Amino acid sequence: MNVSNKKIILTAGGTGGHLYGALSLTEELKRNGYEVFLFTDKRVENLLRDFDLSKIRIIPSGTFTNIRPIEWPVTFFKILIGLIYSFFYILRINPKLVIGFGGYPTIPTIFAANLLNIKIIIHEQNKIIGRANKLMLSICDRLTVGHLKVKGIKKKYNDKIFYTGNPIRPEIYKYKKDYKTHNQDGFLNLLIFGGSQGASFFSDIVPDSINKLDSKKKSLLRIFHQVRNNEFKKVKKYYDCMNVKSEVKTFFYNLPELLNNSHLLISRSGASTVAEVTATKIPAIFIPFHHSIDDDQRLNTIELEKIGQVIVKKEKNLDSNQLYKVIDELIEKPEILEKMAKANKEMVINNSSKNIRSIIDDLLSIKEL
Repeated sequence: MNVSNKKIILTAGGTGGHLYGALSLTEELKRNGYEVFLFTDKRVENLLRDFDLSKIRIIPSGTFTNIRPIEWPVTFFKILIGLIYSFFYILRINPKLVIGFGGYPTIPTIFAANLLNIKIIIHEQNKIIGRANKLMLSICDRLTVGHLKVKGIKKKYNDKIFYTGNPIRPEIYKYKKDYKTHNQDGFLNLLIFGGSQGASFFSDIVPDSINKLDSKKKSLLRIFHQVRNNEFKKVKKYYDCMNVKSEVKTFFYNLPELLNNSHLLISRSGASTVAEVTATKIPAIFIPFHHSIDDDQRLNTIELEKIGQVIVKKEKNLDSNQLYKVIDELIEKPEILEKMAKANKEMVINNSSKNIRSIIDDLLSIKEL
């Protein structure tokens, strides 16, 4: 490809689920001579530690999900402002391509790119296409997907679909190692997080479940729990009162290392988390977010649950006593965790970013012709 202007805009919602894929692709694009800009929202403060701040643009947006009709005019106004911001920034940057990684903050940028006749790729990480991405199917040039089969896409868009897999942070592979049970190590590393924004449900139910364990099992635990800012003191105090060794933080920058060193993960099941658990083969208890409109988090777990690498629990009817019983059994019988860790026989290769970059190269070559 002979393109003098190799500027690309990546746009993503400001949560780890949307951003980590975009950031993984960023590294691949930079290695191949592209200049990358990121359009996102204000939730990104904890997530962009190593990203060039001069390349970030904060785009106002809004969602119609879970809001009353009386609030719709405010959302329309936010999207309109985001469209104006995007239009202005795109004109200034003059990119060859815009790539959307999902989330409502991508909508203004993608529509501005369409108005300016710029090539568009959108990436769908989940097993069912998200509402924002679905809205933009008609105007994108390519749709890259993280799964072979994605629900909710009309047949007329089949010629746009390219299976690439979901980009995974390189750090996930940097710390990858053979799984050892807590019976071998003498302690059990338990990692708990509800996504990059934390989850109040986990701050309530997990410590209470841990508290029901007997003192011998508690002494085995090394807990790493990511929480919301307003729940930090409460959760930390709870573990301290139990005399359980714990590290409670509002954000773990070394999450790839922690994940690979964990004997068990308890978390939500967003697409990026599921992809990383698939790659590391770490046993997990997934608790899909039950307010998800499209049920995407539950759908993401189906394959791993089927082979036995993960245990899936429905949030709606789950209480601390039920979760305690699961945790207690896994500590009591390390052979179950070992079996879970060996359940996934697939070799997960981190080539998704390269696949997407290849599609970008081809699309821009077509345009240049």
